[in-house]
Amino acid sequence: MAAAPTPTNNHVAEAVKTVKDTSLSPEDVAKRIVHTCRKLADIGHAGREADSDNTELEWMTFLDGLWYAMIEIALQDSALHDRLAGILLAIEATRAEPDDFRRWGNEYKWTSLPGWGLAARESMNGGHTFYVSAATIPMTRSFLLVAVGTEVMGDGGEWYRDHDDPEIYAALAGDPPSDSAPSRAAARARSRWLNMNTFMARLWALGAWDCAFYGISTMRMCLEPYSLPPETRERETNDPEELDVEVASVWVRVAGKKMYECREIWGPKGNPDWNPHAGAPGSSGGTWDGVDGYHPERWAHWKGIFKKISEGEGRRNMVEAARAAVDAMESVEKDTA
Repeated sequence: MAAAPTPTNNHVAEAVKTVKDTSLSPEDVAKRIVHTCRKLADIGHAGREADSDNTELEWMTFLDGLWYAMIEIALQDSALHDRLAGILLAIEATRAEPDDFRRWGNEYKWTSLPGWGLAARESMNGGHTFYVSAATIPMTRSFLLVAVGTEVMGDGGEWYRDHDDPEIYAALAGDPPSDSAPSRAAARARSRWLNMNTFMARLWALGAWDCAFYGISTMRMCLEPYSLPPETRERETNDPEELDVEVASVWVRVAGKKMYECREIWGPKGNPDWNPHAGAPGSSGGTWDGVDGYHPERWAHWKGIFKKISEGEGRRNMVEAARAAVDAMESVEKDTA
């Protein structure tokens, strides 16, 4: 994961304690976070009146550090995902005060969760190694991303980049790790990546943050290539197919209703006014030939891919993930009929 900015005080550490303290409601935690931000903003204004650009520093550093810390909590413990989402929702519901905050010269409201989108994007980038294209889309939708593969870091901070190593590949694919540092690191990376996607999907499902772009990107990169024959398949990740399918399954199981009802488009197919210089991040990753975004027929396309995988002879965890995805999709269709 991308390194978090390091605050020069203990405010982030104190805030993290409140986030983890389940005796405090998400609303109480949010109030404390907002109070700390306002206090730090006052300090900044008082201490740097001669340089207005620097009055942002204290509260920005605090929030940036806190966002990354909350994401790290989500990566470690999926049981806290709903609590974290509740805290974000409570912060978004905070009523802005006059001249509340500015960031990079722009006025921000609490409804925008200042800095959260950047932290989320960088953390999604950290689960995989990404290249960022020259074509960008609005900040709330992140950048156009092309995945390379899951980052595997050892206990001492060393990187294991050879996914063809049998031990690393097997652990990423879902086999129990062996008693070796690379295998343990790969198993940990796998768990964190699944948790990251579960968390983002859950934020979308609960209305805490719009993650539609990440959902469509995941299906395009991790599922749609499997609609093609193996010999013509051009995959965008170096991860084992088992992990790809499990990540795609996470999105439809956690945020299936959002995905089924979403109609957002990221490309010229379906949006004649699309900027031709912005690429087509919602385009097909396989045999899909419809709109560059969400559509009921694309949903059915995904369901067909999952169904085919569920009836195949892959690793048990991949087959079960595909079967669970089909069940979840059918449940969504029944509930929204």
